[in-house]
Parts: sequence; C-alpha cells; structure tokens
Amino acid sequence: MKDLNNIKKKTKEAGATSVLLSLIFDVNPSTVTGWNSNITQPTLQIIDEIAKFLEFENCDLIISKKRKQTGLAKATQAEFKKLLASGISHKVPSTDKDGNPIEINNPELIKLLWNFVENYKKKHK
Repeated sequence: MKDLNNIKKKTKEAGATSVLLSLIFDVNPSTVTGWNSNITQPTLQIIDEIAKFLEFENCDLIISKKRKQTGLAKATQAEFKKLLASGISHKVPSTDKDGNPIEINNPELIKLLWNFVENYKKKHK
C-alpha cells in the first residue's frame, strides 16, 4: 500500500511519540501504529485533531499525490448520461436482509462505468 499520511514523521518532528498520541487521543497504541505504517488511515476529523495537537497544517499530515488532468470525471459523467439515455436504469429493485423491497445502484451500470474509466485511462496515459 502506498503511503497516504506523514503522521509518523510529523509526530517525531514535533517531539512526540506514538505512545503519547495514543494517550492524547484515547486510542489503542495499535491504532496509532496502523496510522504510522499507513496500514489504516485516520478520519479527516482525527487528522485535524492530530495536526492541531502537533501544531502543523492538516495538509502536512497528508502526502500529496500529483495527478495528470485528463478530463476523466467529465468524460465519465457524459458516458453516464449516454448510458441512461440508452435505457439503462440507474437503480434496480432488490431486497434488504429482511426481505423488504429496496432500490440499489444498478450493478450492470456500475460495471459499464468502470469499464469506461479503465479504457479512458489506457487511452490517456
């Protein structure tokens, strides 16, 4: 898994330890270990609290990822509209765990959209 946070680094820079973080935020030390090793991620609210305690900006705790802009979201939105216009339903009937009728996202539509995304990414590397 790719690193998503800098909590371990920034904790050390602030002169604190993982044990202190676990006490301050009243979490199991293994929770902080998970954050430090990027196996698990804290919520944005917890990141805000950690940043406040360590006296860093929130963005200092999150590793930024540079991404090429290809228009993927806009193209996928257009494909979604096209699929709906072709008659594919957004929602389909189903039942919940108790047998009650519910509507869920159409699995066929989801599959078609993800196929579009993957093909778009291949074309726009």
